[in-house]
Amino acid sequence: MIGIRKLKELFRPSGSGNKRKPLRLPGLRIIKTSLAVFIVLLIYSLAPLPKTFKVVTALVAAIISLKSTIRESFSVSFTRVQSTFIGAVFGLVLILIKEGVGLEDSSRVYALFLSLAVVLFIWINVSFLKETGAGLGAIVFLAIALGMTEEVTPLQLASARFVDTLIGIVTALLVNQLLPFPTEEEGKE
Repeated sequence: MIGIRKLKELFRPSGSGNKRKPLRLPGLRIIKTSLAVFIVLLIYSLAPLPKTFKVVTALVAAIISLKSTIRESFSVSFTRVQSTFIGAVFGLVLILIKEGVGLEDSSRVYALFLSLAVVLFIWINVSFLKETGAGLGAIVFLAIALGMTEEVTPLQLASARFVDTLIGIVTALLVNQLLPFPTEEEGKE
């Protein structure tokens, strides 16, 4: 049976210079990410949100948006909101084209069309915004382009994915604001 002392020896403090120990205790960023995930899950379980809203999109946004500093989180989040909006517009346009032409999600032509649209989408984001938002925007774009059902209109789907992403981003920002990271001086103590 492993004693508490032996168990403690397996872990090292986060940021410790001790490289020989295989594990370290979770740092504040990991704990804050977990808290953001919990809050998003609570929001989706308690709030009377429409069925078109999907918690997974909000969770991805919350996890991706939580950064090491509050300033970095705000900067990255603003770019991600812009990229998400562009992704929602791209997804909406692609669904309308797909429905107009009569393509199925599983068709090879649609797969090729989606792949080319992802190239265009990421290129636009990297060229005109910052590349930090391209990934999340592409996720939103693909979630819309491949998430169409008969229960919703393309506009409802695009709007729902955009709002889902905003919920995740805002939750991450609030958690980061309310539980600030320690300053460099605090981290040395």
